[in-house]
Amino acid sequence: MSKWLKRPIAFALIICALIFAPNLVNEQGYVLISFASWTLEGSVFQVLVALLIVAVSIYILIKAVQYLFLMLIWPSKWWQKFHVKKSTSFYQNGLNLMALGQWDLAAEEFLKVRRSDRIESARALSLVCAAHANNKKVTAEVENKLKLSDLSTAPSLTFDKSEVPFSQLVLACQSEDYEHAAKLLDTMALPVLKQSIAFQQLWLEINIYRHNWSEVDQMLPKVNKQIKKQSSEHAFDSWQAQLTKWFERGFSSFVSLHSLNQLEQAWKTLNKHNRQLPALLFAYLSALSKAQQSDKVEALILEQRKVLNNVFILNIVRRYYELNHSVQMDLLFTRVQKHLLNAPDDKELLTLLGYLAAGQRDHQLAKQALQKVVYSQNNATDTKLFAQELALLGETQKSLEVYHSL
Repeated sequence: MSKWLKRPIAFALIICALIFAPNLVNEQGYVLISFASWTLEGSVFQVLVALLIVAVSIYILIKAVQYLFLMLIWPSKWWQKFHVKKSTSFYQNGLNLMALGQWDLAAEEFLKVRRSDRIESARALSLVCAAHANNKKVTAEVENKLKLSDLSTAPSLTFDKSEVPFSQLVLACQSEDYEHAAKLLDTMALPVLKQSIAFQQLWLEINIYRHNWSEVDQMLPKVNKQIKKQSSEHAFDSWQAQLTKWFERGFSSFVSLHSLNQLEQAWKTLNKHNRQLPALLFAYLSALSKAQQSDKVEALILEQRKVLNNVFILNIVRRYYELNHSVQMDLLFTRVQKHLLNAPDDKELLTLLGYLAAGQRDHQLAKQALQKVVYSQNNATDTKLFAQELALLGETQKSLEVYHSL
């Protein structure tokens, strides 16, 4: 009820009391209220006076409690509001610095947050910023401050030791400490497929670099399916590119630790569906290319020809050329020439012919094929090959012009 209505009502009640009270004094009315062993009795006037005294007493008690609240409790609540406002400012500053790419400064801002409902996320973000800073000194400072804050803050504000923050996994992968990352995963003991897409991707990265091929073989199709279902086509393509990089590095490190023969054996144990995934197949062919196994690369391309498109084959041939500066694949060369009879203007086939003809030392054919596509496709590797073929044909001036166009 609003004040403008309360006051007229109270004023009217006082007037009524002044008017009717003298008439009630001499009245002989009698009131008897009995409840269990408790009894209230008296004249009407005495009962009304008693009720009024009780009402006034209750009012005074409420006001006294409110006064004590304002004197003793409200100042701490004011301080809490000030503290929350200050903490929110640190949090927002951290987010703003993240947007600017100032990762080290952002990490420091997040560490200043003390608000209980935000401290967990602030600490996690400080670790993420340290990872993005890619600076071991910043990472060490952040982790050290977190340890110190755990000792000095209240129990309710510390990390739950049974949980490992996702950002710690990111830091472990950032420093390529995959053994430690694997231990963190074991500590978490979470069902991978029920976690976020980010966690699933990180799980794959850790297990690829630890060469756990059987676990990766089992989980990869399920993770791929979930990501494809929840992502746009562009986002899924970006994910496949990232997956290719992980497998390339994973296969390369496996060969360094063991041998190419053991990688081939591991490859054969993978599920057929996984071996046909472009990301996985490209990474494996890159490993073979790095070892200059042109026969095996060619055989696998021809074996998987039904599931591969010309763009994929061109990319792996380019990759082989980048690693070895020459591509000699006789069977593939013959196949490409046959396909060009039916599609003489196919740019991918023409580019492929350029690389394969150069490997056959048919420089005139390589030049003719490449000059039809090199200016429209704008690929640096194709352009370098074209310039090289011009130089081998004695067209030095034109070769220099092509090099300068890069």
